[in-house]
Amino acid sequence: MKNIVLIGIMGCGKTTVSKLLSDRLQMPVIDMDEYLIDKHHCSINDMFAVSEDYFRDLESEACRDLSKLDGYIISTGGGVVKRKKNSEILRQTGTVIYLDRPVANIVEDVTTADRPLLKDGPQKLYQLFDERHQLYLDACDYHVHNDGTLADVVNKIIEITKTV
Repeated sequence: MKNIVLIGIMGCGKTTVSKLLSDRLQMPVIDMDEYLIDKHHCSINDMFAVSEDYFRDLESEACRDLSKLDGYIISTGGGVVKRKKNSEILRQTGTVIYLDRPVANIVEDVTTADRPLLKDGPQKLYQLFDERHQLYLDACDYHVHNDGTLADVVNKIIEITKTV
């Protein structure tokens, strides 16, 4: 069974949607950031403190590791698409779905203190979206708008995966 890989900007709903999909589809979930923390015994903030390149190298390694799985829901970090190779690896093993949520909605929900790239404030999220939106579109097999209910989003993804 192919993996379902969720991509999108931080706060778009990847973690929440992956858990709901897991309940409905009876598939295990793996969160890439949690995987990195467990594997390297280090927080994401600490990885970024070394350098963003260091974190991105570990993230690329995680893509290679997780692409060996079958039948998982993989919730990626928001910047996984910054390296095209990551997207290529994830697409080989799964259906990549871009969860696209309006940035204004995300700003209302996300605590910037918990996000290393948002330490300069929520305006950074708009900048990240502008920088990454096309990367997400290029990396995905399916583009799903997360601007309705969570149930609607989950149902859309289930319909998509039935046809793959």
